[in-house]
Amino acid sequence: MTLVTVLSVAAGSAFAGDWYALGSFGQSKVDGNAASEVNAELIDAGVTGLSSSFDDKDTSYKLQLGYSFTPNFAVEGGYIDLGKFQYSAAFTGPAVGSAVAEVKAAGINLGAVASYPMNDQFEIFGKLGIINAKVEASVAASDSGVTISENVSATKTKSYLGVGAAYNFNEQLGLHLAWERFNKLGDKDKTGESDVDLVSLGLKYNF
Repeated sequence: MTLVTVLSVAAGSAFAGDWYALGSFGQSKVDGNAASEVNAELIDAGVTGLSSSFDDKDTSYKLQLGYSFTPNFAVEGGYIDLGKFQYSAAFTGPAVGSAVAEVKAAGINLGAVASYPMNDQFEIFGKLGIINAKVEASVAASDSGVTISENVSATKTKSYLGVGAAYNFNEQLGLHLAWERFNKLGDKDKTGESDVDLVSLGLKYNF
């Protein structure tokens, strides 16, 4: 066996399984204070007889590609879609009218993952990273037969953190459960800022 062959085998063994892919689906939930803030703004503007509802949950997904430097530390990044959230309201004064708003968020992330293997199959982990998230908001309001609509968006880099656990079926495939919080997504002056929580379940494949 030549020296080149020995080095190739050694390098292949050293890097086997370092790269991984993770795909997850879950449910996202936006900070409940968002609807209260909108209600307060409408009341401050003189709206009376206000009733509103807020759908603060949606289905979300994420696709990640990662690299494990050691069994305890990895870096991963990819795309996260946090879904959309809808607000609707009706009011009676100063004239009968209604308002509907929809906000959606998605972006590209990069984060560090610290893991602690409990045994060969079970591990716990923590995450800390950043997401370059685009938040899009659309609003339509009608009053006395007149409808006004507006669309705004903002792309900002914000932080996120998370914790979770994994069950490894074998060296290549594992089941991952995670909770992550994305902090103050959006722009305060354009779309407003809100925290979004994501609970997801997915599969991790080690190459």
